[in-house]
Amino acid sequence: MVTMSMFMVIQSSERNDTAVRISKWLDRAVEGYISDRKMKVKFPSKRNFVDTAVMQLLEEKGVKLDK
Repeated sequence: MVTMSMFMVIQSSERNDTAVRISKWLDRAVEGYISDRKMKVKFPSKRNFVDTAVMQLLEEKGVKLDK
C-alpha cells in the first residue's frame, strides 16, 4: 500500500481489470440512467452497471460465468 499526498493507492496482484471503451452517446445514456436516485442504489457506478448488464446478457446466451 502506497500513500500519495491525499490519495491512497492500493496495489494488488489479484485484480486484473481491463478497460473497455464505449461510445460517448452510450456512456452519457448510462450516466443519465444511473444518476436517478433509485438506480444509484442498485448501480453505484457505471462500471457496476456495465458489469451487471454484460453478465446478464452472457447468462441469457448460455455462457457459464465463474465469478
